[in-house]
Amino acid sequence: MIFYPHRCTFFIDTNNLVKTFMVSTILEKFDDDAISRLNEVIKGIKFYVGGKQWHFNQKGYLKTSTYEYNFNDGTVLVYLSKIFNLGYERWRRLPYGSLKRFIWESFCYEFIMMLSHITKLDVSLAGRAKDYYLNKHDELTLSFLKDIFNYERENLPRINYIKIINTIWSESLPESLGFLNVFYARKLSKLKTKLNFVPNYMKIRTFNELRKLKLKHKYEYNLSELINYCIHSEHFEKLFMNNSHSYQKLQKEFYSKAKRIILKFFKQYNITHELYKYLDSANRIHYFLTHNTFERVKSVCLQKCIQKIKNKLLEEYEMFRIFYSKCPICKQNHSNHQICEDIFFSSKYSFFKEILLEKMKDDSFESLNTEDYFFGVPCEPCFQLIHNIQGKFSELNQLQKFIVKYGICPVCGANNHRDYLISFYNNDNKRVIREYLVNNMYLSEKLEKFKINIGIPCCNCFEQFFDEDPSIAVLDVSDLLSEI
Repeated sequence: MIFYPHRCTFFIDTNNLVKTFMVSTILEKFDDDAISRLNEVIKGIKFYVGGKQWHFNQKGYLKTSTYEYNFNDGTVLVYLSKIFNLGYERWRRLPYGSLKRFIWESFCYEFIMMLSHITKLDVSLAGRAKDYYLNKHDELTLSFLKDIFNYERENLPRINYIKIINTIWSESLPESLGFLNVFYARKLSKLKTKLNFVPNYMKIRTFNELRKLKLKHKYEYNLSELINYCIHSEHFEKLFMNNSHSYQKLQKEFYSKAKRIILKFFKQYNITHELYKYLDSANRIHYFLTHNTFERVKSVCLQKCIQKIKNKLLEEYEMFRIFYSKCPICKQNHSNHQICEDIFFSSKYSFFKEILLEKMKDDSFESLNTEDYFFGVPCEPCFQLIHNIQGKFSELNQLQKFIVKYGICPVCGANNHRDYLISFYNNDNKRVIREYLVNNMYLSEKLEKFKINIGIPCCNCFEQFFDEDPSIAVLDVSDLLSEI
């Protein structure tokens, strides 16, 4: 089917793959100046399933993740399979929501972003594009593409795509999505056949999707998905991620608390009638809610969960973070949150954590740090340098001098990687060689008189000259320098 949407001089060829309303719903939300600009830069839009229709190694076709622009006739070719896969992957990664909703949102988002990108096309250069292989990554092609999509033009219409997307997503889910429905049915069939071989959470998600299908997608979420939205927010997710050994226990504890809080909220504001009670074949009760209800209450439920879920570990971490908020080395405030999280929540740093918690009991942060010694949680750059929470400033200064002194390969003159030098310095297996290098750091002028150059070879020189004896690290390089 070919049609011309309202205000548009370009055609839409659906190929009977999408419904006309799917396109019109989006275009009607564009301002007049944006539609006028689209009328200038494109002749038409065609929809394809995807796969064999892609134009490989042909001049005049610009390929993106979900569509191609054909400069030969000014048409845009949209591929539904690519759009579907993006929606499916996003649904699979999140612990809530209807797959069909994610597919519809993926279609809208990709179509809007496609049109927004095309409005930036420089029409005066479009004719030259017919002679280019536009998917090459050489400097000439990339420079031409930068010119043809002139992002600096001041007269381009401003498209408020965030407002457009939010407006569309707040609407009810369409009953039919054209050929995207076929992809949806195929994907569900594949998921059902693999149920015995997938993790438990994917089984639950698939069964929920089948129930939503039975309810004709009027109810796009169930109560557990609203709870998951809250407890898997950024506020709590760090706790789960860094406690893999006790994840199930923590998740169950948080889930139960959040469920009580959310149900109390529904009763308090008299909206329990918006929870649809569903009885499955095993006589288990499930509660479903509409997309509109979910969008209306999700932020409030999240805030209530954050306010009311009291967890001893989280409270203890907050005290820990405040106490050690200052880097003991560079003295910056609030620069070490990530390291604080890693040390407190990860079993990898449990030894550090025990020492830090013990020192919190009887001392202040200021009393733990002196002119000679540092103690605390360093910021990320300082932690990467020393990989410790305590030490002498003199040892830190020695490490820094070591990195500067041996930062150059003594054979070829290339820079040694800083991480490699730090690893070398902290490696107990290289303790004897390290002590020799440290003792000779201040003798360079005397050694140069005897044409002796002491240092740490870079990776390439080490493999070339010392592969047979990896213990060698100190040598007279006068002969080698003449060799290379």
